[in-house]
Amino acid sequence: MDTLEAIKQRRRIVNFTDRPIEHATMTQILEAARWAPSGGNLQRWRFIVVTDAQTKKMIGDVSPGLFGKPAAIIVICMEKRARRSQWNSWIEACEAGISAQNIMLSAFAQGIGSCIIVSFAKEGVEAILELPEGIEPMLLVTLGYYEELPEPPGRLSLSEIAFEEQYGRRWRP
Repeated sequence: MDTLEAIKQRRRIVNFTDRPIEHATMTQILEAARWAPSGGNLQRWRFIVVTDAQTKKMIGDVSPGLFGKPAAIIVICMEKRARRSQWNSWIEACEAGISAQNIMLSAFAQGIGSCIIVSFAKEGVEAILELPEGIEPMLLVTLGYYEELPEPPGRLSLSEIAFEEQYGRRWRP
């Protein structure tokens, strides 16, 4: 599948089938996450794959944004720097988001739906997963096979959101 087509077709999925995700398939998804760019190539993301039903339920209990019963949850964590600044926090959030996008596109290419979750109690997830100090959960990505793919939502045209040289000078496709 062409990359742009995958981007256009991928949807937020919260209704999953009961089919588990095979280990080899999950490894491919994690490979995509591993190849996300990172500032200075520090590769500070850490990925925790949760498939145990009880652990998924516990994470769901502290995650109001988590819907459905996913086959797996990938918890994207960041290894924190000793001296943090607002700039470092922003970079960490961007790197987590980029790796999440890689996860979701790789999953979609394999017929697996996904949903990114930002609404969760960090302290709760840290406790459930027994995260060591210096490792902070940033995002959750739920994964599972879907029965049907929703229709794409409407999108603004490029001329409404892209500009050439300066704001207001509309992009001409």
